[in-house]
Amino acid sequence: MMKKLIMAILFCFCGTSVYAASTPEVIWVGGGWRLSDESAPIFMADTFLSLGQLDSTYLFSEPLLFLKGGEIGLGLGAGARVPILDGQALAGYNVFFDYTTDNYHKRLTTGAEFFHPTFSAHINAYLPFSDEHNRREALPGIDLALGIPIPNASFITLWPTLYYYDGRDEDDLKGLGFAVEVKPVKALSVTVGGRNDAIESGRDRGEIFISLQFTLPMERLGEDLFKFEKGEYPRNVNALLDHRVVREPFITYEHRLP
Repeated sequence: MMKKLIMAILFCFCGTSVYAASTPEVIWVGGGWRLSDESAPIFMADTFLSLGQLDSTYLFSEPLLFLKGGEIGLGLGAGARVPILDGQALAGYNVFFDYTTDNYHKRLTTGAEFFHPTFSAHINAYLPFSDEHNRREALPGIDLALGIPIPNASFITLWPTLYYYDGRDEDDLKGLGFAVEVKPVKALSVTVGGRNDAIESGRDRGEIFISLQFTLPMERLGEDLFKFEKGEYPRNVNALLDHRVVREPFITYEHRLP
């Protein structure tokens, strides 16, 4: 029953997005690299596709592909963002199907987001629907992240996070995280942070990580993408319509006891 419900949600939401889009437009292409003291290096590639508009609602898709320890993972889904509060803020909703060849886990991720000129908030629910494999079981969870740009230096963003994953045989994975993202140029951002658990490797011990993300906007390919940009504060929320979806792309699992 759970699998049928999840597939129905994906079909309805993605079907609406496809209906609204005559020809998807590539807004940016990107990629990244993530290194943690508790996990193998992770290499990622993603892109942001505009699917058009329904009235004032902006529809998009953000496919993701990553490689971790020789295993492939992907995320496929769609989202919608709409101006609210007389255009002073954005509200959004998204749904993704996540899959990894690491023990063949599958998951539905659904999230809501809020963009304000002085901060953003992102909440996600993670709902796996794959069976246990090789004594590894995917865990359901929820997280909340806040993005707080620094006034007069909005190319620096603080990211406090709160998360909880429901452990079955082992302890729950729950705690706090904190990261600092620095984006001095349009094409590159660097993030350094830590949290109580190594979520992507299913370990209930703290981790420290660093990640690099590249973003190449199609409409600015002829410009200097490595020119320093201080950013604006308060931010123009209309410039955030193509913001990356803030979520955990890696399926969290635990090792089941014999």
